[in-house]
Amino acid sequence: MNYEFLKYYFKKELYVENPPLNMKNFIEFCDKRGIKLTQDKLEKFEKSGWFYPIFRVKDFKNKPRNIFISLDFQPEHHNDFNKLLNEGYIFLPQEKDFMEFSKFFDKKARKRKFESFYSTFQIYHVIELLKHDPKNKNNIFFDSYQIYIEKFINLLIATQIYSPYGKSNGIYFYPNYGNNYHGKIKKYNLNEALDVIGAKEDDLYKTYFEICNKLEYILGSRFAIQLWKNIAWDKKDDCKGPTRLGIEYLQWAEMLKECIQHHLGREIFDVDEIDMSSEDIKNNIPSKETGRSIRGCRNEDFTNEITGEYEFNNHQKRLFYLANYLNLNYHPKVVVFVEGKTEEIMLPMFLKFYAISCDNLGIEIINIGGVSNFYGKNIRIKDENTRKYMDNIVTSYKHLINYNLHKWQALPYFLGDDENKLTERVLEGRVFDLKELFEKFDGRNIKEIEKKHPESDKEKYEKMIKEWSHVWEYDFELDNYTHEELQKAINEVCETNFSLEEIKNIYKHPQNGEKKGLKILGDIVEANKIPINKKAFKNLVKYYKETQDESIFDKDIFKVLDKIIDMAIFNPLPINTKHSMSNVSELGVYLMNGKDIYKRDKYEL
Repeated sequence: MNYEFLKYYFKKELYVENPPLNMKNFIEFCDKRGIKLTQDKLEKFEKSGWFYPIFRVKDFKNKPRNIFISLDFQPEHHNDFNKLLNEGYIFLPQEKDFMEFSKFFDKKARKRKFESFYSTFQIYHVIELLKHDPKNKNNIFFDSYQIYIEKFINLLIATQIYSPYGKSNGIYFYPNYGNNYHGKIKKYNLNEALDVIGAKEDDLYKTYFEICNKLEYILGSRFAIQLWKNIAWDKKDDCKGPTRLGIEYLQWAEMLKECIQHHLGREIFDVDEIDMSSEDIKNNIPSKETGRSIRGCRNEDFTNEITGEYEFNNHQKRLFYLANYLNLNYHPKVVVFVEGKTEEIMLPMFLKFYAISCDNLGIEIINIGGVSNFYGKNIRIKDENTRKYMDNIVTSYKHLINYNLHKWQALPYFLGDDENKLTERVLEGRVFDLKELFEKFDGRNIKEIEKKHPESDKEKYEKMIKEWSHVWEYDFELDNYTHEELQKAINEVCETNFSLEEIKNIYKHPQNGEKKGLKILGDIVEANKIPINKKAFKNLVKYYKETQDESIFDKDIFKVLDKIIDMAIFNPLPINTKHSMSNVSELGVYLMNGKDIYKRDKYEL
């Protein structure tokens, strides 16, 4: 940094977006990123003439000794900084004789006489110096490298007004002066900044190229780079070591990308798409890229053939595809709707018996608290204009099922008893809109499907519902435990002494067909329904471990779980737009023809 650039730095308040660090904080900054730096090393580098802080501040006359602590780098100090610069209190250390760092602090007066400030970008220079001791290199090599590295650092400092874009994951964290930031960006003149540091526009693309090429080496694959881009900043900032250094470089790359895009007025290649020369970054249009380049492949894989949308630029869709590629199950593959607390609690326990986690397999269980909640309830609302009451329907799940299935490929599964006529409600279209669902798939991808076995809509619906639902004959515990298992669990939990005959009597229906369930045994049993189920399950697991009796898997609950697991396994969530459209097409074949969802890969389109 020269004096003209230092004046420009304070005049344009470049310190606001990326404040400089004093020596202590700069050393800590480097240490957090896996770079071991000490005050002695900084002193050695400065004495050798290879590395300096971007500026140094001399103690003020007749000012409190803690002046350096009280100053912060905010816009309100603009005039103060310019005055200090003009009066020589802020200066460039390379323009002064070398001073030992021990003289920066007056021990007798207990007062700091000098404070050094470094840019975060200078860690790049420190890394190179730690790799190569200047004393072991000839002056010609290091002189030429010094010119390069100084221009590299100066360019980053000159464009750091865009650093808030680097510290984002799609949500930008602007400096404390809020809306004025956009005005500052609007007034920013890149050509002026480049002139001040003696750089050309091509140097901007070369620097972007240089930083981007280091990202994959530090952070891993380009998929990992995209993942890090979208992780919340506070989470990224907690990282340490080489990973945190990689995130730092990613921040710089994102900063330069935004600067270049603002300058060119168009999109440029993303930070993980730089498989080209720096000239191509400037001259080539990413949306027109074809062939086997990274962006060419993305243009092919992420462009919706129907709408023409490039979905890689859709933040929500890009995260969805990225998470699917990394098997993070960002969205569930199967949403299991249950009617009560028992199923909500017990299903994950039975899955765990299979050594399966709902989250890992992409299964989400939602307790709807009754089938009527699918299609909502009628309410009366008074119209403010006519003063008349109007009937309205508030619905919670009906349209959500269609939306999740069509957009995110999340298959619904319905589990409950037949007391509320679940199957009939589904077939009536009151649980989710079958007509809308079929029309969406038919209208988008399946123009002409050969129907080898034409069937009425009702028959197709019935096939689909049969695959996507299970109705208990009685309820969860009565369907899945034997009389003896249930008797043992009830008596152990409730400390009762029910006979086997009393347990069998639960299964007998009253004449009116109403199901009583466990509550027929009294309030204490009804109140302990969940603990009874947990105890029965625990006893079942213990029995299997002791006997290895495979007959327990004949229980309905295991048949249900097998279906749900198959739906999750054979429902591969898409990793790009092309994959998504293929999946939608295959799913449409199933919906329109009643094909087996678990084996849909065998059907050719």
